[in-house]
Amino acid sequence: MSRLQQASDRLKAALERLETVAESAIDAKSQNANADTAEVDALRGQLSALREDYDRLSRTTETVSNRLDGAVDQLKLVLDEEPAKKQA
Repeated sequence: MSRLQQASDRLKAALERLETVAESAIDAKSQNANADTAEVDALRGQLSALREDYDRLSRTTETVSNRLDGAVDQLKLVLDEEPAKKQA
């Protein structure tokens, strides 16, 4: 076997090893990207659920606030009427 053939064989083997390493690196990055995508999707789902909870709690808070305002207004009316009844 000539030196040229030996060099060609070594070059071919080195290129095959390089391709194998490159494919492994690409596969690893692809798996990481898939894992990252899954994590992002999970976080988006959690964010959506939290937004729904926030919206529900905001509506509930507004309802309670309106009812409390109404109750306070009624109490004010009752308290304002009592001195007028005592004077009459």
